[in-house]
Amino acid sequence: MKREMSSFDVLAITSELKSIEARINKVYQLDNEIKLALNVKDYGRQDLIIKVGKAIYLTKYPKENPKKPTTFAMALRKYLNNGIIEDIYQVDFDRIVILKIRAKESYYLIVELFGKGNVILTDKDFNILAIFRKAVYKGKELDIKQKYIFPESRVNPFEIDEKKLMDIINNSKKDLVRTLATSLGLGGLYAEEVCMLANIDKNKREISLQESKKIVSAIRNLRDKVGKEKPRIILKDGEYIDVVPINLKFYESYKFKEFENFNEACDEYFTRIDIEEIKRRIEEKYKSELEKYKKRLRSQAEGLKNAILSERKYREIGDLIYLHYTEIEKILDTIRKAMEKYSLQEIKRIVEKNKDKTVVKSVNPKEKSIEVEINSRRFKIFIEKSVHENADVYYSKAKKAKEKIKGTREAIEETKEIIKNIIKKMKSEINREFEKLKPKERKIRKKAWFEKFRWFISSEGFLVLGGRDAKQNEILVKKHMSKDDIFVHTQIPGAPCVIIKTEGRKIGERTIQEAFDFAASYSKAWKEGLAVLDTYWVNADQVSKRAEHGEYVKTGSFIVRGKRNYGYGKLRIAVGVEINEEAKLIAGPVDAVKEHAKYYVILAPGKMKSKETAEKIKKILINRANEEDKKKIDEIEIEEIQRFLPSGGHEILA
Repeated sequence: MKREMSSFDVLAITSELKSIEARINKVYQLDNEIKLALNVKDYGRQDLIIKVGKAIYLTKYPKENPKKPTTFAMALRKYLNNGIIEDIYQVDFDRIVILKIRAKESYYLIVELFGKGNVILTDKDFNILAIFRKAVYKGKELDIKQKYIFPESRVNPFEIDEKKLMDIINNSKKDLVRTLATSLGLGGLYAEEVCMLANIDKNKREISLQESKKIVSAIRNLRDKVGKEKPRIILKDGEYIDVVPINLKFYESYKFKEFENFNEACDEYFTRIDIEEIKRRIEEKYKSELEKYKKRLRSQAEGLKNAILSERKYREIGDLIYLHYTEIEKILDTIRKAMEKYSLQEIKRIVEKNKDKTVVKSVNPKEKSIEVEINSRRFKIFIEKSVHENADVYYSKAKKAKEKIKGTREAIEETKEIIKNIIKKMKSEINREFEKLKPKERKIRKKAWFEKFRWFISSEGFLVLGGRDAKQNEILVKKHMSKDDIFVHTQIPGAPCVIIKTEGRKIGERTIQEAFDFAASYSKAWKEGLAVLDTYWVNADQVSKRAEHGEYVKTGSFIVRGKRNYGYGKLRIAVGVEINEEAKLIAGPVDAVKEHAKYYVILAPGKMKSKETAEKIKKILINRANEEDKKKIDEIEIEEIQRFLPSGGHEILA
């Protein structure tokens, strides 16, 4: 089972990732995994996963975020929060991915997917600002404040010409396939594939110029297929063994599962590895305890087998003694008479000389017993005991063996029950941890154009928009405000520009008041803990960016001319959910949210921090929902709720 991306995989994944337009909301670290929580244009929240030394891809299976950020995660947040990902690309044909990010300044996030791997943040001049793990390269330690050193570039297989390739292969000490794998960085799988496509023996050590042309053509053919064929997860006996961005001849006899893009394939493949790792870790925890009882069970099984054999043997000997009662009695009489003249030691010597001619095979003077052989069965007879007493000796042993059989069987059942309970406990923990840790698919809903702004639908059905910052205020007014729209603002700076989209319809007083409440609640007055705020509305044609001579209008600000229609906005909002196939989060003025949400929570300015407020909102919404809706609401992430909250502290009113 493949556990890390090859250089060719990196080529394929970066060709897909480079097209995303995303802003970094937050950075998390969970062991050897870095997660960039992104806001992706047209798709909303997605997570870019960096498995250090292994893989990079977008996931729809978000894991639970750690409660406390690591030092490295905090360092990345310091520089990258709210940063825009401008580009994602592969360095040469190496397992190095660079994310070019524009935040307060320009930064590079360098992801090494070779060896133990690393993640390094640098400035625009590649000076290291944060590093996942210190490393030594070319005798120099990579650390903060030092310049990042790129590994020495290898030959790029997609840029090499036929003559140079022929020279590399013919001068190599390795065969063709190994040279392609190492010297050109193709890796074993794609080196094999190139040999198959070029129809050249992979074990050759020298090639002609014509063969070199075939190999170059095969290599470029592989590259050209990226993005044109459906990626696959390769299966063997129902298990995932590889993930590839194109259809490979090497795997033509294998079963496979196709995907629309390589990112989706990698997401499912590496998520499966994570799930298997959870299971393996828990099984390892119970391994020694299970092995102890399995060893006991094997010992008990062996003991049971021996007891059964002993019980059978002793019972058969007892029966045999009675069947040959007269013969054994005669032997005992003979031995006893001989003892009147000879010692048992002398009788032993006589018996050993004639053991092949008699039933008696040996004498044990110490035990005062003889060993006889009857019907191919050898057993002891005690000289001082009668035939009946000798039979009883064996029947008694058979009885004890039978009791042991019973006790051993009971002990075996107890051990089996212990093993069963351990396995049950292990499976229970696997299921519990699996449910807690297993990635849950995030349903990606393509968002409407207006959802990048603050927004709500009024109780009268009008779309109302507000800017999140000065830049969005600028975009709203310049790009999205039509001549029939209404412009709403507060009497203090630091508030959103609010636009009521009329679409030619007459606006009612309820919508105006809701827009007032909206503008007031998302202004800086919320942080100051105010209850109401003076607001006004004007027609779109009264709003201009054109200043008077000598004046300057900064980004996000506008000149309003003419009569203003004043009112006041209440600092109250509601956060709720619309329930359809999934739970859709909405927020805004209380009356508007009441009109559209199935469940909602009302907020006012307070002292509770954003994350705690969001967590309590989610809990309240789940508690108020029916069983079917609870599951849908549970899929809403805390960070998404936080995005709907005004800046500052909060108090839950209802």
